[in-house]
Amino acid sequence: MYKKKLSMKIIKIICSMFVLLSCNEQQIWQEIESGKTIKVFPKKFNITNSSNYIYKWSKPIGKNESKMDYNINHDKLLFTPISNGEYRITLEIENMMKEKVHEEIFFFNVINEKKNVSANKVVNDKKNKNEIIINNIYTIQVASWTSKDKAKEDMFELIELGFDTYIEEFYDSKNNIQRWRVRIGSFKNKELALKVKNKLSEFRGEDPWIAYIK
Repeated sequence: MYKKKLSMKIIKIICSMFVLLSCNEQQIWQEIESGKTIKVFPKKFNITNSSNYIYKWSKPIGKNESKMDYNINHDKLLFTPISNGEYRITLEIENMMKEKVHEEIFFFNVINEKKNVSANKVVNDKKNKNEIIINNIYTIQVASWTSKDKAKEDMFELIELGFDTYIEEFYDSKNNIQRWRVRIGSFKNKELALKVKNKLSEFRGEDPWIAYIK
Protein backbone atom coordinates (compact mmCIF):
# COMPACT_ATOMS: atom_id res chain seq x y z
CA MET A 1 0.00 0.00 0.00
CA TYR A 2 2.84 2.34 0.93
CA LYS A 3 4.64 1.58 -2.34
CA LYS A 4 1.46 2.31 -4.31
CA LYS A 5 1.03 5.72 -2.62
CA LEU A 6 4.69 6.52 -3.20
CA SER A 7 4.37 5.61 -6.88
CA MET A 8 1.33 7.88 -7.24
CA LYS A 9 3.24 10.78 -5.63
CA ILE A 10 6.16 10.27 -8.00
CA ILE A 11 3.81 10.27 -11.00
CA LYS A 12 2.18 13.51 -9.82
CA ILE A 13 5.58 15.17 -9.33
CA ILE A 14 6.71 14.15 -12.82
CA CYS A 15 3.46 15.43 -14.35
CA SER A 16 3.79 18.74 -12.49
CA MET A 17 7.37 19.18 -13.71
CA PHE A 18 6.29 18.41 -17.27
CA VAL A 19 3.52 21.03 -17.11
CA LEU A 20 5.90 23.59 -15.60
CA LEU A 21 8.47 23.06 -18.34
CA SER A 22 5.77 23.39 -21.00
CA CYS A 23 4.60 26.72 -19.59
CA ASN A 24 8.10 28.18 -19.32
CA GLU A 25 9.04 27.58 -22.95
CA GLN A 26 9.60 30.55 -25.21
CA GLN A 27 6.48 31.94 -26.83
CA ILE A 28 6.28 31.07 -30.51
CA TRP A 29 3.93 33.26 -32.54
CA GLN A 30 2.37 31.76 -35.64
CA GLU A 31 1.36 34.21 -38.36
CA ILE A 32 -1.97 33.40 -40.03
CA GLU A 33 -4.34 35.20 -42.38
CA SER A 34 -7.71 36.55 -41.32
CA GLY A 35 -10.67 34.63 -42.68
CA LYS A 36 -8.69 31.39 -43.04
CA THR A 37 -9.39 28.35 -40.84
CA ILE A 38 -6.54 26.49 -39.19
CA LYS A 39 -6.46 23.30 -37.16
CA VAL A 40 -4.96 23.71 -33.67
CA PHE A 41 -3.74 20.57 -31.91
CA PRO A 42 -1.17 19.71 -29.22
CA LYS A 43 2.29 19.49 -30.75
CA LYS A 44 4.16 18.39 -27.64
CA PHE A 45 1.88 15.66 -26.35
CA ASN A 46 2.33 12.50 -28.38
CA ILE A 47 -0.03 9.65 -27.55
CA THR A 48 -1.59 6.76 -29.43
CA ASN A 49 -5.12 6.97 -27.98
CA SER A 50 -6.51 10.45 -27.31
CA SER A 51 -9.79 9.00 -25.97
CA ASN A 52 -8.00 8.23 -22.70
CA TYR A 53 -7.55 11.94 -22.00
CA ILE A 54 -9.73 14.99 -21.42
CA TYR A 55 -8.91 18.03 -23.56
CA LYS A 56 -9.89 21.38 -22.06
CA TRP A 57 -9.64 24.12 -24.68
CA SER A 58 -10.03 27.79 -23.86
CA LYS A 59 -11.91 30.16 -26.11
CA PRO A 60 -9.48 32.03 -28.41
CA ILE A 61 -8.59 35.24 -26.58
CA GLY A 62 -7.87 38.39 -28.57
CA LYS A 63 -8.15 42.10 -28.05
CA ASN A 64 -11.50 43.65 -27.14
CA GLU A 65 -14.26 43.11 -29.70
CA SER A 66 -12.13 40.68 -31.71
CA LYS A 67 -14.25 38.63 -34.09
CA MET A 68 -13.59 34.96 -34.66
CA ASP A 69 -15.21 31.57 -35.13
CA TYR A 70 -14.02 28.38 -33.49
CA ASN A 71 -15.13 24.79 -33.18
CA ILE A 72 -13.83 22.29 -30.60
CA ASN A 73 -13.56 18.64 -31.59
CA HIS A 74 -12.00 16.74 -28.66
CA ASP A 75 -8.22 16.82 -29.29
CA LYS A 76 -8.29 19.64 -31.86
CA LEU A 77 -9.75 23.10 -32.29
CA LEU A 78 -10.66 24.74 -35.60
CA PHE A 79 -9.95 28.45 -35.44
CA THR A 80 -11.12 31.11 -37.92
CA PRO A 81 -10.02 34.63 -36.92
CA ILE A 82 -11.95 37.48 -38.53
CA SER A 83 -10.29 40.47 -36.87
CA ASN A 84 -6.56 41.16 -37.10
CA GLY A 85 -4.36 41.16 -34.02
CA GLU A 86 -2.90 38.79 -31.47
CA TYR A 87 -4.75 35.76 -30.12
CA ARG A 88 -3.99 33.16 -27.48
CA ILE A 89 -5.48 29.68 -27.02
CA THR A 90 -4.79 27.56 -23.94
CA LEU A 91 -5.09 23.79 -23.75
CA GLU A 92 -5.05 21.68 -20.59
CA ILE A 93 -5.03 17.89 -20.83
CA GLU A 94 -6.14 15.65 -17.99
CA ASN A 95 -6.04 11.90 -17.56
CA MET A 96 -9.06 9.86 -16.50
CA MET A 97 -8.26 10.61 -12.85
CA LYS A 98 -8.66 14.31 -13.71
CA GLU A 99 -4.99 15.01 -13.10
CA LYS A 100 -3.42 17.61 -15.37
CA VAL A 101 -0.70 15.94 -17.43
CA HIS A 102 -0.01 18.62 -20.03
CA GLU A 103 -0.58 22.30 -20.71
CA GLU A 104 0.15 24.13 -23.94
CA ILE A 105 -0.44 27.71 -25.07
CA PHE A 106 -0.77 28.69 -28.72
CA PHE A 107 -0.01 32.22 -29.91
CA PHE A 108 -1.26 33.64 -33.20
CA ASN A 109 -0.65 36.92 -35.00
CA VAL A 110 -3.50 37.47 -37.45
CA ILE A 111 -2.84 39.65 -40.50
CA ASN A 112 -4.76 40.63 -43.62
CA GLU A 113 -5.04 38.06 -46.37
CA LYS A 114 -1.91 38.06 -48.50
CA LYS A 115 -2.61 39.01 -52.09
CA ASN A 116 -0.39 37.23 -54.56
CA VAL A 117 -0.68 39.52 -57.55
CA SER A 118 1.01 38.45 -60.75
CA ALA A 119 2.54 40.97 -63.10
CA ASN A 120 1.45 38.78 -66.00
CA LYS A 121 -2.31 39.01 -65.97
CA VAL A 122 -4.09 36.83 -68.45
CA VAL A 123 -6.92 38.13 -70.58
CA ASN A 124 -8.83 35.53 -72.51
CA ASP A 125 -12.04 36.23 -74.40
CA LYS A 126 -12.66 32.50 -74.78
CA LYS A 127 -13.22 31.82 -71.10
CA ASN A 128 -14.36 28.42 -70.00
CA LYS A 129 -17.75 28.74 -68.31
CA ASN A 130 -16.22 27.31 -65.12
CA GLU A 131 -13.21 29.65 -65.04
CA ILE A 132 -12.79 33.33 -64.30
CA ILE A 133 -9.39 34.44 -65.63
CA ILE A 134 -7.98 37.26 -63.51
CA ASN A 135 -4.42 36.17 -62.66
CA ASN A 136 -2.42 32.98 -62.39
CA ILE A 137 -3.52 31.90 -58.89
CA TYR A 138 -6.14 29.14 -58.86
CA THR A 139 -8.62 28.01 -56.23
CA ILE A 140 -11.23 25.26 -56.15
CA GLN A 141 -14.82 26.25 -55.56
CA VAL A 142 -16.70 23.48 -53.81
CA ALA A 143 -20.05 25.09 -53.05
CA SER A 144 -21.92 28.35 -52.67
CA TRP A 145 -24.39 28.56 -49.77
CA THR A 146 -27.01 31.12 -48.80
CA SER A 147 -26.53 30.05 -45.17
CA LYS A 148 -23.28 30.92 -43.40
CA ASP A 149 -23.83 28.11 -40.87
CA LYS A 150 -24.20 25.58 -43.67
CA ALA A 151 -21.05 26.91 -45.34
CA LYS A 152 -19.13 26.60 -42.06
CA GLU A 153 -20.37 23.05 -41.58
CA ASP A 154 -19.20 22.19 -45.09
CA MET A 155 -15.84 23.86 -44.45
CA PHE A 156 -15.22 21.99 -41.19
CA GLU A 157 -16.00 18.65 -42.84
CA LEU A 158 -13.47 19.35 -45.60
CA ILE A 159 -10.83 20.47 -43.10
CA GLU A 160 -11.32 17.18 -41.26
CA LEU A 161 -10.53 15.42 -44.54
CA GLY A 162 -7.27 17.38 -44.76
CA PHE A 163 -8.21 20.06 -47.31
CA ASP A 164 -7.07 23.69 -46.88
CA THR A 165 -10.60 25.10 -46.88
CA TYR A 166 -11.91 28.62 -46.31
CA ILE A 167 -15.11 30.64 -46.72
CA GLU A 168 -15.47 33.71 -48.92
CA GLU A 169 -18.49 35.97 -48.51
CA PHE A 170 -19.94 37.71 -51.56
CA TYR A 171 -23.11 39.40 -52.72
CA ASP A 172 -24.96 37.87 -55.66
CA SER A 173 -26.32 41.05 -57.23
CA LYS A 174 -28.01 39.17 -60.06
CA ASN A 175 -30.27 37.29 -57.65
CA ASN A 176 -30.12 39.93 -54.89
CA ILE A 177 -28.87 37.47 -52.26
CA GLN A 178 -25.92 37.06 -49.88
CA ARG A 179 -23.82 33.94 -50.39
CA TRP A 180 -20.85 32.19 -48.81
CA ARG A 181 -18.46 30.34 -51.10
CA VAL A 182 -16.63 27.27 -49.81
CA ARG A 183 -13.21 27.15 -51.47
CA ILE A 184 -10.04 25.10 -51.23
CA GLY A 185 -6.44 26.21 -51.58
CA SER A 186 -4.42 28.74 -53.53
CA PHE A 187 -2.52 27.09 -56.38
CA LYS A 188 0.14 28.56 -58.65
CA ASN A 189 -0.60 26.19 -61.50
CA LYS A 190 -3.72 24.54 -62.85
CA GLU A 191 -2.22 21.03 -62.92
CA LEU A 192 -1.85 20.97 -59.13
CA ALA A 193 -5.35 22.36 -58.69
CA LEU A 194 -6.70 19.60 -60.95
CA LYS A 195 -5.02 16.91 -58.82
CA VAL A 196 -6.66 18.25 -55.66
CA LYS A 197 -9.97 18.67 -57.50
CA ASN A 198 -9.92 15.02 -58.60
CA LYS A 199 -9.08 13.85 -55.09
CA LEU A 200 -11.94 15.94 -53.72
CA SER A 201 -14.36 14.43 -56.25
CA GLU A 202 -13.57 10.97 -54.85
CA PHE A 203 -14.73 12.04 -51.38
CA ARG A 204 -17.82 14.03 -52.32
CA GLY A 205 -19.02 12.37 -55.50
CA GLU A 206 -19.38 15.83 -57.02
CA ASP A 207 -17.40 17.74 -59.61
CA PRO A 208 -16.19 21.07 -58.16
CA TRP A 209 -14.85 23.71 -60.48
CA ILE A 210 -11.61 25.65 -60.68
CA ALA A 211 -11.56 29.45 -60.59
CA TYR A 212 -8.95 32.17 -60.61
CA ILE A 213 -8.67 34.17 -57.40
CA LYS A 214 -9.76 37.75 -57.86
